[in-house]
Amino acid sequence: MRFTISFFWIILCPLAAVAQTPFALLPPTARLDATLAKASGEVNTLESDFTQAKYMEMLSESIVSKGKFYYKINNKMALDYSSPAPYLIVINGQKIKIVSDGKKNIYELRANKMMSQISSLLSACMAGNLLLLSSDYRLEYAENDRQYWIKILPLDGMKSYLKEIAIYLNKQDLSVDRLRMTEPSLDYTEYVFTNKKKNAPLSDELFRVD
Repeated sequence: MRFTISFFWIILCPLAAVAQTPFALLPPTARLDATLAKASGEVNTLESDFTQAKYMEMLSESIVSKGKFYYKINNKMALDYSSPAPYLIVINGQKIKIVSDGKKNIYELRANKMMSQISSLLSACMAGNLLLLSSDYRLEYAENDRQYWIKILPLDGMKSYLKEIAIYLNKQDLSVDRLRMTEPSLDYTEYVFTNKKKNAPLSDELFRVD
């Protein structure tokens, strides 16, 4: 199981703090999730650059990777790493493909409940449709002048592997600016998404898992 959770941290913000106004909590009656669900219905594809930083207490420096992120409706995602080394991860429905050092491996997500849950969670986060999440999560909302901040807290067995997910959404278009996944140990993986393009044509070849 440790392999499973570590794998998802690897596949999955600014690397330096950016000055901004403080976040203020929003009341549950704000129903921001319904607003996001409406906006997500207008997004069929998403393409962006990303920078991933893995922070671990045992390491003096973070592990930084860069690449391209692709999303398409119906639970299709791809992370195409370009540095420090080529690495590809594709999620398509209930299958996931990993290509590393020229070797390809394909896994069935339905064979592992926890992996399937994390895949669905990531898809809901990147699509911006938090209504897809089950009652196994508690959501908290906050905002400042530029962003919405959403904290997702697992309530079931997943909390043994995932303490929380924090999503920072751009208020202008409700796209994901930053995503942080924190483990119970407080190690975390953080992403920043830039040069985002919505509804640009994306070939199905990007999401092949055979």
